[in-house]
Amino acid sequence: MRPSPKIGNSHLEQMNLIYEFICHFDVYNLLYAINGKQLDEEQIVSLTNDINDYNAKLSRQKQYLFKYCKTFPKVFAHEDNNLVDSSVKVSWRMRSGSACVKKVFKKFCKVSRKQLPEGVPEHQAHEVSLISAKNYVLDMFGLSSYPQCVKELFLVMFDFYTNMNECIEEGMRALKEEKVTKGDAKKYLDILIKSCEKSKKNQQVLIEAIMTDPEMKKAVMRNKTLSGEDENPVLKAYKNNASNKEHFAQKYYHNCSPMDVDRITIYEVNSEADEDPIMSFAKVVFGDDEVKILKINYLIENFDKLLPTECKRDKIHAMNLYFFFEWSKPIVGVESFLKYFDKYYKEHGGQWELIGKSAITGARTKHSQCKDGSTQKLKDKMLEQIKSMLDVKFPQMEIAS
Repeated sequence: MRPSPKIGNSHLEQMNLIYEFICHFDVYNLLYAINGKQLDEEQIVSLTNDINDYNAKLSRQKQYLFKYCKTFPKVFAHEDNNLVDSSVKVSWRMRSGSACVKKVFKKFCKVSRKQLPEGVPEHQAHEVSLISAKNYVLDMFGLSSYPQCVKELFLVMFDFYTNMNECIEEGMRALKEEKVTKGDAKKYLDILIKSCEKSKKNQQVLIEAIMTDPEMKKAVMRNKTLSGEDENPVLKAYKNNASNKEHFAQKYYHNCSPMDVDRITIYEVNSEADEDPIMSFAKVVFGDDEVKILKINYLIENFDKLLPTECKRDKIHAMNLYFFFEWSKPIVGVESFLKYFDKYYKEHGGQWELIGKSAITGARTKHSQCKDGSTQKLKDKMLEQIKSMLDVKFPQMEIAS
C-alpha cells in the first residue's frame, strides 16, 4: 500500500499509529492474526460484515473531510478556529475512520484474564493486537490455501485501509497547504480580503441599508457589537493594524471566527459610509479596487454608447447589460448590481428605461442556449467597444479583461 506522509503534530499521534499500521499491512498480517485468534468461517464472515459497515461510515466521513480540506486553507476563519488548532480539526474529521481501525485492532486481541499488577497501565489495543504485529511467521502457502471467506475479508480490509490512507493523505495535504500559506504574508491578506468580500455578499441587505438609509446607519452605530465598540479583541487588533493589514492577517489567519470577519466588514462599511457614499456603495458591489470602480463608473456614465441606436420599448438592451454585468465581475448578486447601476446611470443622464433582474436572467439563458453565435458576436463587439473607450480615457492604466 502506498505510504502517507508522516504526521508530526502531537495531536495526531493516533493518526501516526494508524499510518504505520496501514503502511505495513499485507495479507500475511491477516493470516497470522486469523490463525493466532483461531477464527472459524462464521467468525470471519461476521468480521467481514463488521468491516464493511466500518467502511461505509468511513466513506461518508471521507466526503466531509475532502470537502472541508478543499476549502480549509483558502478560508480566513472557521467556526472553531479560536478553540483548537488545525491538526485537531483535521483529526476530528477522521474520527470515524480512526475509531473503526481501533475496533479492528480489538477484534484480533487475545483475551487475557491475567490481573495486571497495581500501577501498571493496561496495554493499548494496537500494542497487543495480532493484526498489528511486526514480527510474525509468514504463512507458507499464502492466501490460496484458505477458504473464500478469508479472501473476501482481506479484500474488504484492504479497501477499508485504502480509504483510511486517502483520508490521512488529504488531511496532511490541507495542513501542508496551510503551512505554505503561513509563510506568505501577502497570501494571508488576499485570503482575508476574499473572506471580507464573501461576508459583504452574505450581509448585503444590511450593508445596503447602512449605505442608503441614515436611520439604519445610526442604529448600527448604536449597536456595540455591529459597530465594533464592544472592543472585540480581533476587531481591536484590526483597527490597531490599519496601516499594516498584512501583519493582522498573518496573526489571525485560522485564529478567529467568521463572526469576527463579519464585524470587520461592518466596521469597514461604517468607516467608508462617512466618506464618498457613491464610492462606498461601489466597494460593496465591486470590491475595494478603486481603479476598477473608476473604469466601471465611466462606462456606466457612457453606457448609451454601448447600446443600439434604438432600444425596444425604450428600455436598456438586456443582453448588453448582462454582458456588462459579466465584465464588471461584481462580488454581489444581480439585484445589488442593478441597484448601483440604476442609481449611477440615471444620475448621469442615461436616456433609456431601466430593466429588472428577470431581464438579466433571461439574457443569460438566451446567451447560453444560442446556437448560431449571434449573441457571442454581440458580446465580442461590446467588449471591443469597452476596451477602446477605456484605452482612450485611461491610456496609462492596465485594462481588466
